[in-house]
Amino acid sequence: MLSTRILRTGVSIVVLLMNLFSIPARGNDASTSSYADLEELLSELTNALSPESNRAVRFYGQLNRAIMFWDDGSKSRAYAVDNDTSSSRLGLIGNHPFNSEQSVGYRLEIDSRVTSSFLVSNGDPWGHPSEGVIRLRHAYGYLEDSNLGRLTVGQQSPATDDLTLLNLGSQMNNAAVHYNNDFGIWLKMGRGFITDLKWGQIAYNVDSLRGLFARYDTPLMGGIVLSAAWGDDNIWDVAARYQTERNGFHLVAGVGYMDDPERRYREAKGSASLIHEPTGLYVSLAGGVRDNSVDSANGLAHFNYAQLGISKQWLPYGKTTFYADYGLYKNFSAGNLLQADLANRGELVIWGTLAETEVRRWGFGAEQSFDTTGLLLYAQAHHYEATVIGYPCDTVPAPSPETCGGDPNNLAVLPTKPWFGFVTGARIRF
Repeated sequence: MLSTRILRTGVSIVVLLMNLFSIPARGNDASTSSYADLEELLSELTNALSPESNRAVRFYGQLNRAIMFWDDGSKSRAYAVDNDTSSSRLGLIGNHPFNSEQSVGYRLEIDSRVTSSFLVSNGDPWGHPSEGVIRLRHAYGYLEDSNLGRLTVGQQSPATDDLTLLNLGSQMNNAAVHYNNDFGIWLKMGRGFITDLKWGQIAYNVDSLRGLFARYDTPLMGGIVLSAAWGDDNIWDVAARYQTERNGFHLVAGVGYMDDPERRYREAKGSASLIHEPTGLYVSLAGGVRDNSVDSANGLAHFNYAQLGISKQWLPYGKTTFYADYGLYKNFSAGNLLQADLANRGELVIWGTLAETEVRRWGFGAEQSFDTTGLLLYAQAHHYEATVIGYPCDTVPAPSPETCGGDPNNLAVLPTKPWFGFVTGARIRF
């Protein structure tokens, strides 16, 4: 049972962390006061983690820059991007053990959004800098008991975050869409029309987003960790993760469920990755389904993803990895209205309603790690094709969303242009 001293110190750290991250943004005239508040809070946090001889604090970070050549069917360019698969970031982890079983700690982490590969698009190589160049990824405190588990409060991952991204092979490729997420889809009709539909809206891996959560994780029990989280707007989720090694095989797997009443959707998801260490051969699989009032208009939105490869240390520096992957994403955004620049280039008007969507992706890549320096070099190619089916409004273009109407039986297949990308870069950790 935790002592009064442990509880008091743990609560004070959580409160200090919540205060630290609730400091509002201020103008330059208040910058001195803001920094003074920050220094005072950090000073209190340091005192809470005394005695200093037992305190473990670690700064960490990584830089991940890449050149991304893309062709969206209308234009082709090369961008210098921050690779969203594993973004450039800085962090601080602190841990204060009270004894061999109990500890309290915290984590702070930010990452860069400037030229993020997740946000860039045709005509925008910067990736929405007006929305902020730095993002807060983690800001939480925790209480941990080796027999009871860990309770975490603050800005963090919910229980199901990254549950569809488990991969024992490639470090820089998975089921998520990291490069063409914000690119608009072009219709292969006439001169070519751009739509308001983004690749990331119909090629989605049902991953969970970080936010303000209270999360509980059990201790490792026979290779299994159970997790549950509850957050803002009554979002909640549960997950189970499993790992084992036997007879030269290493397996990791996870399944989970999330309910988001504010956005009115429910999701089930999971992934697994198996590698044969002696040969380096591996397979990673992922899948998920979403049930809501929009994406489920023509059957549950779902995705399936597979990656096959080999990851083995042939060189003295570290593992070399080669892989190929394939993904299918179906009926995400079905039920939404579709807009396109049917009359004047760049001027979007309402065409109709999406009935079915499907994206097929395939690609391949290579990676080389350098373990002693924390360096990873990588190169990868991606090809995306979309099938979009919908029905037009009663009048095209419709003057407003409310007057669109249309006959759901009057379906039309809208030919789309594919998206191709080639990415090469380097990530270094410190």
